[in-house]
Amino acid sequence: MLPALVLGVRLDKPGQSPGSNGLKILTRLRERGYKPGYLTGDRAYNNSEPGEWQLPIRAMGYKPVYDYRADQLGKQAETKGAILVEGTWYCPSMPQPLINATIDLHADRIDRETWTRYIAARKPYRLMPKENPDDEGHQRMMCPAEAGKAQCPLKPHTLGRGIHLPLVDPEPNPAGAVKVCRQRTVTVAPEAGAKHWQAHEYGGQEWQKIYFRLRNSVEGSNGYAKDPLAEGIEAAGSRRIRGIAAQTILLAYQLAHANRRKIIKWLDTLALGGERPRRRTHHRRKTKPLANWTPAGYMAPAA
Repeated sequence: MLPALVLGVRLDKPGQSPGSNGLKILTRLRERGYKPGYLTGDRAYNNSEPGEWQLPIRAMGYKPVYDYRADQLGKQAETKGAILVEGTWYCPSMPQPLINATIDLHADRIDRETWTRYIAARKPYRLMPKENPDDEGHQRMMCPAEAGKAQCPLKPHTLGRGIHLPLVDPEPNPAGAVKVCRQRTVTVAPEAGAKHWQAHEYGGQEWQKIYFRLRNSVEGSNGYAKDPLAEGIEAAGSRRIRGIAAQTILLAYQLAHANRRKIIKWLDTLALGGERPRRRTHHRRKTKPLANWTPAGYMAPAA
């Protein structure tokens, strides 16, 4: 596996415009031919203004994968009757315990096993994409009952499909059914719920695999470059000069050296030119590690 390297850096005050600073780095990487993929960061990034981070990165082709602050959990936005719950569009009649699952977990009203079941139980209520987003980012989304994932009395032709599909229980509305419940599909604009929308269902297996892998890579790279016996970027004494421009240049040299150190160590584990590797890779045991028994859906406690 290739080592995770630092490809860009901008220096600013702590917490100062992380979105706009991150966007400038991604723009330079794009100019150099790097292809977009999944993208994550700490909670400061998805707390940016959508026009400074969330919408531009999606326009560039990145797929955001976010975690949320405690006050951003549950229902986050609404469009045409559909509700955005922790980054994903769902049927407006999704049961309240499923909407508040992560809120209740943080408040210790449910345990992690129950939370995992509730996260999985959200899936049949998710709006399904009918087609890929168009050139402007608008996407046709299908009601879950119309997509064959649920049954809804507002759409009688979806009933009688079997007890394996949940039966939606819409609340009576004097104004009549909302648009997503009247139509087979609705168009979701890119601005709708842009602050919190993400590519995968929050807490699901795919989300966990991508989010924790990317976040661990970031934190691991930070820790690697902070090694006091190597670059020690956390120590201000290693850059004894004033001015953000000078500090940025020195930090860039330190990170470049950390990259070089990591690449050399990686190359030493490879058999090149018919020679044996200079360094042995980590011994991989044939027995199962303790992590294999981690409960599905496990998340680190909220800070």
